[in-house]
Amino acid sequence: MSMKTIEQERAKFCIEQVKDRKQDKKYKSAAKSLPAFIVSNGLIPTLAFYKSKEDKKDVYNAINEWLKNRGFVKSDDALKWLVESDFQTLRLATIEALAIANWLKRIVEVEIVEVEIKDQADDKKQKGLGKV
Repeated sequence: MSMKTIEQERAKFCIEQVKDRKQDKKYKSAAKSLPAFIVSNGLIPTLAFYKSKEDKKDVYNAINEWLKNRGFVKSDDALKWLVESDFQTLRLATIEALAIANWLKRIVEVEIVEVEIKDQADDKKQKGLGKV
C-alpha cells in the first residue's frame, strides 16, 4: 500500500465530494466562501450557520465527515461535539477545517467552472454583446 500525504488525502476527499456536483452553483458558492467564514467568524459559528442553511448544508456535511474521519470529532455532529470540546481540540479542529475548506474551494473552482462559463456566454448574448 502506498503512503499518501495529508494534502493528497484532502484533495482526494474534496474531489469525491464534488464529483457529482458539476452544475451545482449553490454548492460552489458555499464552498468558496467557507475559508473566509472560518477565518472571520470562527469554526463553531461557521458550522452553525452552514448547518442552518439548506443551500449550505451539504458543505457542512462534508466538513463534518472530514473532521470525523480524521479523529477531530468523535460523534456524528461536529457542531455539537466542538461546542462541548476543550480549547485545544477546537483549535486543532479549526486548523484542519480551514485546510480542508481551502482544498474544497480549489476543487469547486476547477470542477464547477464549465457551467459558469456557459452562463456568462449566454448572458452576453442576451445583452447583445455578440460572439463570446
